[in-house]
Amino acid sequence: MLQRLLSLGLLLLASARLGAYQVTYAKTGHTVTSGMDYAIHYEIKQLIARHEQVFRRKAPTDFKITYRIFPTYEEYRDYAASQKFPVNPRVLGYTGSEKAYRPGTGEITGAQAEIVTWKHPQPAVLLATVLHETTHAVTQAFLLHVPLWMNEGSADWFGKPAWADGETQKLDRARRWQTLKRLLDEGKLSPIRPYLEAGSYEGWGKLFNGDIGMGYVVGWSLFDFFMSHPNAQNFLASLLKAPSVERGARPEQVFSAQLATLWRGGLPVFEQGWHNWIRTKAEQEKIPPAKPKAK
Repeated sequence: MLQRLLSLGLLLLASARLGAYQVTYAKTGHTVTSGMDYAIHYEIKQLIARHEQVFRRKAPTDFKITYRIFPTYEEYRDYAASQKFPVNPRVLGYTGSEKAYRPGTGEITGAQAEIVTWKHPQPAVLLATVLHETTHAVTQAFLLHVPLWMNEGSADWFGKPAWADGETQKLDRARRWQTLKRLLDEGKLSPIRPYLEAGSYEGWGKLFNGDIGMGYVVGWSLFDFFMSHPNAQNFLASLLKAPSVERGARPEQVFSAQLATLWRGGLPVFEQGWHNWIRTKAEQEKIPPAKPKAK
């Protein structure tokens, strides 16, 4: 049985068999540098190891990722249109995924993903997009259905280069926590239930006055909250692997309902804990004062 999934992101094609996965780079006219190739393989290995740790299951032995990086945006746009996935310049890439699984158990026996993007003018943007979409590919090789908040929030959380934690990354995290705290203090942060149950990017836009990007930041903070303690990690993994969530057609609604039932104190206590976590992280990670300009 095959399942077709699409999510915003990028796609990679490579031709080397390493461990439990295979990477192929599609011939598009763009040459992947040795540095990016190294970063991709390094991250895939790290992502598989972390997913195996968090979800307590092995990656499928038949796992293939294809990266299709076009030289121009126009070529990327036209290819996406041929796949019936319309894009615009703000959609930096997307991931298509197919899985083979045993219907009775939901065990994923094979997974294939294609990450599609184009050569952005800034190399850092291209690398960040590729790694974000690689996280989608790995996550979808471990779970049949994933709530939208988890799919994008975990990709933002996992998809940062494991070897990159410089000033730029620290500043990005600080800005995210400070923005969340400001929204929280102003009473403008979306209540937890409608956010968890939003199953589309359009739904995020309605919750955040058209700012779909805020949906990613909120999901990232929620995933960080779950990852902050081993018990919370185990709770999240158990909930995501529950048949009603993983094999259901409405994972967002089922996840929200199960969280409300199984978290001690229900959604109000969970939401308060998440809010406290935002305040804690905002206190720990502050935006440094701007350096004075040289005269």
